[in-house]
Amino acid sequence: YSLVANITASSYAAISTLIVLATRNGEAGFAQVITIFDAMIVGLLFSANGAALAVGIIGYKGNSHLQWNKVCNVFDSFCDRVAISIVLSLVASFAFIALVALAVLSLQKRFATRT
Repeated sequence: YSLVANITASSYAAISTLIVLATRNGEAGFAQVITIFDAMIVGLLFSANGAALAVGIIGYKGNSHLQWNKVCNVFDSFCDRVAISIVLSLVASFAFIALVALAVLSLQKRFATRT
């Protein structure tokens, strides 16, 4: 899920960047639609990060109630790579939310000057 969500977010970011650059002086309604889709992608990214982190914790600590043993003591390098990917995905998610906040502020300034 995490991999598919990150690929989806990256593809969407590339496509929306090209669309926004192509319609730079477009109407404000189009920018609102892009901002709404950006917010939906942020939700997708954070849900994927939460799911990956939950599975990673089960792999790291195990689950005694279900008699699942720890797997990170056997697959050290794999668990290290998963942890790094989760951290990088979280950093990218926070960067995406910062971009959404900047877009919302830009839209707010655009509408404030029109009234």
